[in-house]
Amino acid sequence: MQSWTSMFKPDRAAGGTGRKTGKEIKSWSSFQKTAYLLLPLLIYFVAHDAAQFLLWAVMELILSSGSQSIRAFCSSYADTLQGAVNGLAILIGAAFVYRTARNEIKAQVYEKRTVTAYCFLAALAFCASVGINILFARTGFSERSQTYDRVHEMQYGVEFAAGLILYGIISPLAEETIFRGILYNRMKQCFNYPIALLLSSLFFGLYHGNLVQALYGTLLGLFIAYTYEKYHNFAAPVLFHAVANISIFTLTYYNWLKDMSWEVSIWVMLALLAVAGISLWRIKKE
Repeated sequence: MQSWTSMFKPDRAAGGTGRKTGKEIKSWSSFQKTAYLLLPLLIYFVAHDAAQFLLWAVMELILSSGSQSIRAFCSSYADTLQGAVNGLAILIGAAFVYRTARNEIKAQVYEKRTVTAYCFLAALAFCASVGINILFARTGFSERSQTYDRVHEMQYGVEFAAGLILYGIISPLAEETIFRGILYNRMKQCFNYPIALLLSSLFFGLYHGNLVQALYGTLLGLFIAYTYEKYHNFAAPVLFHAVANISIFTLTYYNWLKDMSWEVSIWVMLALLAVAGISLWRIKKE
């Protein structure tokens, strides 16, 4: 009788692919499916938290043994240094599951897309992310979470260039590796496309840890997974995530959204919805 752990091992006799088929995976028990889906996430979080703990220990050592000028520098750039530590921890965590993600991504159907197709994707990412943020701001939803307020202060306390690297490159690559590269692709094997779309997006939202970002992450996750399914190319979710993050970080960093009047914000939101609708229609045709 085959043990449950052997179910996750490559089947070299099955067409030489070294992978279980979707039909085989769907026949697994609920416990086997849960382990198959959540074990990579557990590995990521353990590696991430351990790396973050060690990095902060190193920072504490530097501060305790460093000169007054070093302590003054760290104090002046505390938020940026905290962002750098978090970014390194995210990369280290993702590195521990990189091989799993690579195998899942390579197993998917790959299709090349035109520059025009990616322009529509970028337009959808910009319009959806900015439109949702305007909606949250004007309805007062963004102010309903004290946890979000603390996260918001930390995120936008980093230096602008550091924020672009952290939120425009590191976060999209690492988070898409986890949530689309592994979780979404594996959920499609265990269930079906609609369930994988909804559950992976919900997990992505909950990952952010507060009510405001949870809802925003879930909504954005739906768009990201949808475009991944349409484009059949892992570049699509990474690009979508990067454009959305850079757009919101830039607009919020310089208070352009906050300084916008109510009347202007309504017209801007309507315009964004129109462009998002056109972009979504064009992507659907792809």
